[in-house]
Amino acid sequence: MKVKSENTFQASMQLLRTTLEITIGLLVLGVVFCVVANVFGRFVLNYSFVWAEEISRIMFIWVVLLGAGLASLNNEHVSVTYFKNLVSSPIRKAFGIISVGVIYTVCLCILVGFMQIVSGYVSVTPLLQIPKTLLYSAMPMMAVLTLIANSIALFKLLERSPT
Repeated sequence: MKVKSENTFQASMQLLRTTLEITIGLLVLGVVFCVVANVFGRFVLNYSFVWAEEISRIMFIWVVLLGAGLASLNNEHVSVTYFKNLVSSPIRKAFGIISVGVIYTVCLCILVGFMQIVSGYVSVTPLLQIPKTLLYSAMPMMAVLTLIANSIALFKLLERSPT
């Protein structure tokens, strides 16, 4: 039964990663399209598409924050392993648990802060009138993805026997 649940979990995580990769790729294409359209408009048509700047900014923010969440899920964030490799396994495990705790704290602060920011918030972007809550929603998405990745890392850390 454990193997089946592990396979289901792995399949779910792979589906999440693939969905994020496709979403980020489409957002990058959208940013490129908006920037190219604006450059073309300015230099060829002598006309600036004001919507392109606003849309590209929103998409770029989402690319960065979803990319950070995906990097967390893929365990691809930058880390300094030189010092980690110098210490013994129990100390390395303790540092790992402290690191997980710090990341949990930061993510929970982001989620609580987001809830406080958007409660009663009705601001919109200047030109297209897109609710800024859509823009700010990228932050809790990144926090949730990081919490998932952090939980997986914690389980892996705790199931390992000290060597």
